[in-house]
Amino acid sequence: MELRELSHDERLALVALLELVVESDRNPGDGEVAEIDRVVDALGRDEYQQLVTEVDRRFPTEEELRAFLPTIVRQEARDLIYGTALDTAIEDAVDIWESRILDWLAKLWNVHVEFEDNDPDDDTHG
Repeated sequence: MELRELSHDERLALVALLELVVESDRNPGDGEVAEIDRVVDALGRDEYQQLVTEVDRRFPTEEELRAFLPTIVRQEARDLIYGTALDTAIEDAVDIWESRILDWLAKLWNVHVEFEDNDPDDDTHG
């Protein structure tokens, strides 16, 4: 599944989560900005901006977003949205707040997170 295949509500959830991740950092890093640019490219700049406007209007608080996120039910979409938000968060160090919301969301959406070992010569993992 690709980002452009997400439904409107799924796109809304994605953009809302990305906003949360980016806004949690005082100064978003280059990696976070690159991830956002990748999403903007996939959805289109106008579509992305309309989603940002709708997110800001519909979810002024984290509680309102948390109430909306259970309505995303397609597991394939959940996995893609979560993975995109996680990729954006880990471009910088994941702070406590990001970790808390991502942990909550992984449980809610039944997303299993696995990290790849990118260094096969690193024997510190076993």
